[in-house]
Amino acid sequence: MSALDRLREEAIKPLEEAHSLSFTAYTDESVYAEEVKKIFHDEWVFACQEPELGKPGDYFAMTLAGEPISVIRGRDGQLRALSNVCRHRGTPLLDEGFGTVAKYVTCPYHAWSYNLAGELQAIPYNELIAVDRERHRLPQFQCGVWNGLVFVHLGDAPKPLGERFAHMADYFTEFEVGRFDRASSGEPQLWDANWKLVMENAMESYHLFKVHEPTLERVSPTRGAYYLAGSSEWSLTGGSLTTGWKRIDRRYVLLSMAPSFVGILTNGNLGWLSAHPTGPVRTMIRSGVIGTGKGTRSDSASEQFTQAFFEEDRLICERVQRGMSAVKGRGGKLVDLERVVTDFHQFLATRLFDLPPTAFYEEPEARATRN
Repeated sequence: MSALDRLREEAIKPLEEAHSLSFTAYTDESVYAEEVKKIFHDEWVFACQEPELGKPGDYFAMTLAGEPISVIRGRDGQLRALSNVCRHRGTPLLDEGFGTVAKYVTCPYHAWSYNLAGELQAIPYNELIAVDRERHRLPQFQCGVWNGLVFVHLGDAPKPLGERFAHMADYFTEFEVGRFDRASSGEPQLWDANWKLVMENAMESYHLFKVHEPTLERVSPTRGAYYLAGSSEWSLTGGSLTTGWKRIDRRYVLLSMAPSFVGILTNGNLGWLSAHPTGPVRTMIRSGVIGTGKGTRSDSASEQFTQAFFEEDRLICERVQRGMSAVKGRGGKLVDLERVVTDFHQFLATRLFDLPPTAFYEEPEARATRN
């Protein structure tokens, strides 16, 4: 049986029958190729935070599963997701990360220049050869904003972003995310681990008591974690918060938005992690926070705390990845606190194998709270 066939067989199972995926799902080149084609090049994928692109010319450039793109604020105030390679000879235009251009995006090779809408504006030293400027504009991809988070879609006919995450916000109205107007991002990190492994680790709270005993377990203990609602399209878990290294709120909601975004929402901010693959066993990790001005201010204690649990996550993810080379080893049963991982596996099944979305499930307590 191929690695893809094995993945299909395992990913569709409900919680009662669900096991960890076969180890080849985290290493196999053919599985990764299908994920790039059917997920990262044909799904809404998180890019950045809207408040970080406040002025015309502000941009964020990234490579999404091999495709260089830039999200840039136009002079008309619109956000656009543009190809980040020159139409002349394919040179990357903008350096990856955040930046600002005054008026034009200019290629560093032959100085072909584009305006902020991707239209070709200037071709130096070209007097004799006609160049169709419309045919040489930068390709544009779909771009959408959901609660201050910017997503891009490289495919041709995406479901509207609002439909993709419909009804999720019903479960956290008390957090008033519409107030969030400040954002910041940390430095990206490359982890030696498959992107699915990173996502599974980020979305479940089962490991907190062991991996994060000195950090997260002391403020968001495993024993207080619970499932709220979800399906193959998105999942929400929650938990209780205790007084730890500083005064914090009493409740959090964890947003798992496949393929690449996990966020933790409390009163005042949404902290997040994104996981974008750079190959079968390497993942670009980014993190940040969006919230109110007060909610996004950092201090040395909070930065040290965040860096500490991120390092704990990196070490355990890379350790688990080393285990994925085992030939005789097999994954075991998923437990109650890993229902969200089952949802994620079913997301993989719907995208990779064109299966219908799984049925929505809601805990009765969540329904009572929402109503």
